[in-house]
Amino acid sequence: MKRIIFFAWLLATAACLPIRADYSDHRNHQVDSLETALNSGKKLSDEQRMDAYKGLMWGYQPIDGKRAEAYARKALALSYRHPWLNTRADALRVLGLIAYGSDRYDEAEAYFMQALAVTDSMRTESKYDEKTIDDNYSTLYGSLGNLYNIQDKTLLAIEYYQKAEPIFLKYQWKESHAILHHNIAELYFTMGNNEEAAHHYLKAVESGEASGDSLLMSLPRKGLVKVYIAENKYQKARETIMPAYHYYRAHSNEEPNDYAEVLASMVKLHLMDGHEDLPRAKTFAKEALTYADRDLMSEVVFDIYAAAAMIAMRESRWNEALAYAQKAIHENDDEATFGDIGCYEMLANIYIHLGQTDEASRYIKKMRTMMEQFATDHYQSGLSQMEVLYETEKKEAQIRSLAEERRLYRWMVALAAVLLVAAVVLIMYRHLANKRQRALLAARVALETETRERQILAKDLHDGLGGMLSVLRLNVENGMPKEETLQMLDSTMKELRHVAHHIMPEELLRKGLKSALTDFAISASGVQFHYFGDETRIGQDRELVLYRCAYELVNNAIKHAEAERIDIQLMKEEKQVTLTVCDNGKGFDPQQTLTGMGLENIRNRIAAYGGDIHLTSQKGKGTEIHIILPL
Repeated sequence: MKRIIFFAWLLATAACLPIRADYSDHRNHQVDSLETALNSGKKLSDEQRMDAYKGLMWGYQPIDGKRAEAYARKALALSYRHPWLNTRADALRVLGLIAYGSDRYDEAEAYFMQALAVTDSMRTESKYDEKTIDDNYSTLYGSLGNLYNIQDKTLLAIEYYQKAEPIFLKYQWKESHAILHHNIAELYFTMGNNEEAAHHYLKAVESGEASGDSLLMSLPRKGLVKVYIAENKYQKARETIMPAYHYYRAHSNEEPNDYAEVLASMVKLHLMDGHEDLPRAKTFAKEALTYADRDLMSEVVFDIYAAAAMIAMRESRWNEALAYAQKAIHENDDEATFGDIGCYEMLANIYIHLGQTDEASRYIKKMRTMMEQFATDHYQSGLSQMEVLYETEKKEAQIRSLAEERRLYRWMVALAAVLLVAAVVLIMYRHLANKRQRALLAARVALETETRERQILAKDLHDGLGGMLSVLRLNVENGMPKEETLQMLDSTMKELRHVAHHIMPEELLRKGLKSALTDFAISASGVQFHYFGDETRIGQDRELVLYRCAYELVNNAIKHAEAERIDIQLMKEEKQVTLTVCDNGKGFDPQQTLTGMGLENIRNRIAAYGGDIHLTSQKGKGTEIHIILPL
């Protein structure tokens, strides 16, 4: 999938670049003629020499990396003898693309960042028009997005893709805008965030239709249908997939990967609960299997075999289902991804039906190991990426500050006699510098909050889901009846959805805190919820903080205090909102348990918004906790 995203981005951003097609074909004589002119011994001006270097570095870039790099370095060296910033940024980008193509990712990142710094400098030079500068920014943001994408650094990839969006909107580059949102949607989908994925897929569909490009109308639909199938939205899935199916069927020779992927989705569509059409599903699966032996991407091949395994399971052809399911996962565990977890569950189910409990237990263990590894890896990777984003923002702030200092210096020289005006400008500059510093501090608070939330996710996966999988494995090894084992597998998947709901509850995003807490109270035994005040929303960030505090306090009361009745009260006033959670559990001594039961985590959350927490508890008399958040 990463390769498709990369080349699709290049297609989109190519429209934003100066036309270089004259030099992109190795059969084109212009490359040869440029080299002949350079080596003719004729005296050339620096401008003529630079034009030749630029033509040659772009001409050779797709076909001969070494020659392209040599000419890019010559162009870079010559650019320092003149104030040719645009050419310097161009040469740095070519060097970055060559390093990227050779898997030298750190080197590619360094070149792209240098090119961005040069582009920043272009803003202080009046000879460069705004569109030229924006063009540089958009292509470099795209290059950095691709670079982080291929390394699975999703937060950084999304950050740089989104930086390009205002430029695409500004110049109405619909094709580029469609590809940008498709790329972002693909990243969110691989992260398991279906809501954000659907949001960006729909934006990509809208821009694709506005562009009139048939491919860009179909490409995001191919991804969007997977979201709808995962959420069991049959009608939306059917309406979405049919235009993509007809397009890719007509272009199956040019787009075999995409057509095979759509066929696998057609199989799953016709196996959806309440809409099962097994004969149609088998027809699409049979056609999809004819593509499995072609030179397709491994993820597409896995998708085809997984679809075939689903049909065999529906028909209780367990040995055939086993053969297909084994082809739908990576043979080497070191290469396994989070996408293999669904197939591990499928294999455990098949082995249970075949009576091979040892193998079923082995795949249940693999499910647990992969989920724990996913939580750990994403926590560490997310933390690292947030730190990079913070440092990048800090550097960009310094660059902007330097540019502002230069502009300020020029104004002060021009208006040296007008001391009053110079003083006002200086005061304004200091005000802006303080504002930037506050923004940097806010970014650090966001980084720390993100880190704590990832720790909570890792703990939920380990303590909740991990424990259930351990019990399931022991029960399978001890010969638990098949029906009970399947019921436990269903409970495990419900717990996974429960954890996902805690991360970002859909009801909270759509209707607000009152509605989300009402649903939460209904779903939890012995919990009552009361709301006082008007129903205007208080901002998504504050609502999410209060929801997670309530969620954690209720879970603590059930798990640790053994409470049978829990009351949640939310009171919204003009200047503050108060959340109260009261239980009839066994209570505790606050002096001895000030940081226990997740209270320290809750205190840190609300402190970021200037809030406060008050706790009252006695052993045997329950606990009452008040959280006050200013508005």
